[in-house]
Amino acid sequence: MKKILIGLILITFIAAAWSLTARIEKVDQNPGVEVIMDGEAYTELKSLEPEIDLQQLKESGITGLAVYQQTLEDFLEKGALKRIESLDIILGEEELITELEANQIQISELENSALFAVVSTSLREQINNLEPKLEADYSASIIKRDAYDLLYFHSWHEKLEDVSLGYNASLIEAAKENDLKIAFRSNNKLNALSALEKNLEILNPDFLIFDGEEVTGYPDKIEETAQLMQDQNLIFGNIEAFIAAQDGSEKLAKLNDYQLLRTHSMQQDEVEQADDQKIISRYLLSVRERNVKIIYHKPYLKGSQLKERNLGLLASLTSSLEAEGYLPGRAETVPYFSNSGWHLLLILLGVTAAGILLLNYFTAFKYEKLMNLFLLAAAAAGFLFLYSGREILLRQITALGSAVIFPSLAVIAFLLDKNRGGEKLEGGLSLAFVFFNFTAAVLTALVGGIFVSSVLNSSEFIFKISDFRGVKVAFLMPLIIISLYYLFQPGSKDLRQQIPELLEKVIKVKHIILAGGLALIAVIYIGRTGNFPLLPVPAWELTVRSLLEKVLYVRPRFKEFLIGHPLFIFSLYLSARKRKELYFYPLLMLASVGVITTVNTFSHLHTPVQISLLRTFHAYWLSFAAAAVIIFAYRLLNRLYQKYYLTEVK
Repeated sequence: MKKILIGLILITFIAAAWSLTARIEKVDQNPGVEVIMDGEAYTELKSLEPEIDLQQLKESGITGLAVYQQTLEDFLEKGALKRIESLDIILGEEELITELEANQIQISELENSALFAVVSTSLREQINNLEPKLEADYSASIIKRDAYDLLYFHSWHEKLEDVSLGYNASLIEAAKENDLKIAFRSNNKLNALSALEKNLEILNPDFLIFDGEEVTGYPDKIEETAQLMQDQNLIFGNIEAFIAAQDGSEKLAKLNDYQLLRTHSMQQDEVEQADDQKIISRYLLSVRERNVKIIYHKPYLKGSQLKERNLGLLASLTSSLEAEGYLPGRAETVPYFSNSGWHLLLILLGVTAAGILLLNYFTAFKYEKLMNLFLLAAAAAGFLFLYSGREILLRQITALGSAVIFPSLAVIAFLLDKNRGGEKLEGGLSLAFVFFNFTAAVLTALVGGIFVSSVLNSSEFIFKISDFRGVKVAFLMPLIIISLYYLFQPGSKDLRQQIPELLEKVIKVKHIILAGGLALIAVIYIGRTGNFPLLPVPAWELTVRSLLEKVLYVRPRFKEFLIGHPLFIFSLYLSARKRKELYFYPLLMLASVGVITTVNTFSHLHTPVQISLLRTFHAYWLSFAAAAVIIFAYRLLNRLYQKYYLTEVK
């Protein structure tokens, strides 16, 4: 029966791997990328370095310009609007007083109302375009004059400073003159949705990237925003959540059928504190490993030689992108992508078969036939979930099951279930034993990783609109399962006898120290896992990461090639007797981290599959070098121990 289960796992694995080829072709091998410069930052750069212009920036590498939807307050600060007070009117021209009275605006009432002179020609046009909406929503009226227009709010409150009135028309004109794409940045203040509707009619931008913590229309009018985007063929620039989580972005992405481009940016302070190489490395990493298609760039605004530094940075970035096969200025969205429900059910059966195999290790294969009923139960549950419209939940449950089962199976089948170790074998036999079982364990974890990636193989997860749930559970549960198997050896003894014996054991100081060490490891381990880790990455590790990326293109994960995998190899090298000693338990926990991390690598669905495979391969081969150092140190210490300590005891 064991062979049948393994055969089922292999068949479903082939189907899962095959389903990923479509994702690789349609999503991962999409080479286009945009470099969009922040319009406000460009305006500031232009004021500091008048000789720089958009043509030069385009020649160096930018493909588009971002222009913000601006509020009344923004235009006041820039001088495009000026508030007129009562005294200004009294001391001003008689003609103005007459016009105000004709429009039933009393000077004495300006205490609770507000009057603004619109002096910018382009802003006058934009406000006139918004007039019906401003009148309907805020009882605002516009008085048209020759030199300037007047914008009047009958009832005024400071909150109305957030009313959206328009955009920087000169930036739009300059972008179009230089044939740059336009990314419009819309906020969610007051009348942002109605302003967006009117502005889109005039601008016809290429991308919509939201400004602030909410998408326009959140929470009740996101459907209207989505419809506007569809009518205008606008592409959603979805900022990565760890950069700026925007409420409503998930719903908007779904309504737009995932026609979006993942967007990465750096804060202005980060840019000023970084050098060219650090900025370029960060941008390349986001494009290479997170499927980012819009690099939202903010230029240097501090220091000397701003023109040379900014143009040089962009030129180097463009060269680096092209060297890796990317095509600046040619980013494209991909149609909604998902493998079929039948693929999902097939993968579910493969994961269930692995779960049955794992359970059989706990029962010493005594109830094989009975456990096969789980296959029928899993198939029935899968159909029920699909029929009830809970496909996303079924995908998440199946992925979590795979992430828990396969690393547990790898450790139990290829380490704990072995009754010998490489230490007691001679030469080639020792090497073959360690190599075969370690490779088999990594391949088992890799199968689990492919299952995770395949079962979550849809646009919802690829673009991180929906996430793999239970990241920390997927890290902890395998350790718990492995611990239960190691401590109780189920199937070999009667648990009714084992549990009382365990409870009666004497706890010594070394046990308390061991428990404290394990607790510390657990805190660090959990604190460094998940999409938003609790513990920061130390500076030295960031330096090593950068070095590995330069040398290997894709860096392996520390938990694999420096901790988990080398200790797994070392554990296989130790004799079976030593693996039963108490001190081996913390070593076992650390050795298990590698295969757990291998599966976790493939839960990052926004990372191209080829990158995850390359990362896993690098961790695999590098771990042999680290393990060789550990084994050499162990043998040296063991020899010194036997030579000096045991000799003295005798």
